[in-house]
Amino acid sequence: MSDRYKILIVEDDALIAMELEERLQEMGYDVLGPAATVDEARQALNGRRPDAALLDSNLAGVSSTELAAALAADGVPVAFCTGYDTIKNLPPQLKHAPILTKPIADAELLKVLKQLVS
Repeated sequence: MSDRYKILIVEDDALIAMELEERLQEMGYDVLGPAATVDEARQALNGRRPDAALLDSNLAGVSSTELAAALAADGVPVAFCTGYDTIKNLPPQLKHAPILTKPIADAELLKVLKQLVS
């Protein structure tokens, strides 16, 4: 059993997802996923609880905010990784969720991950 933090990655761009997974592993985190859709993310969770989640806000035209709200309600801290400055229709419980704008610098990614899991 690993004592490393588990981070759920939900990203519909396969290259970005793979790169993010590699970067997280190099930073010492375990990865759940990456999942390209909300359904895949739910399957990746399958009774497991991540320590934090990085979600693309727009998954091939589908918003990830409902999944983010469900994770937050479960006590899982969430950050959004997006190409946008703001996220539309963000539920009130997520209004303080960090937003990382792509491309994400390692220093910024590490800073937000440390905030999420602390």
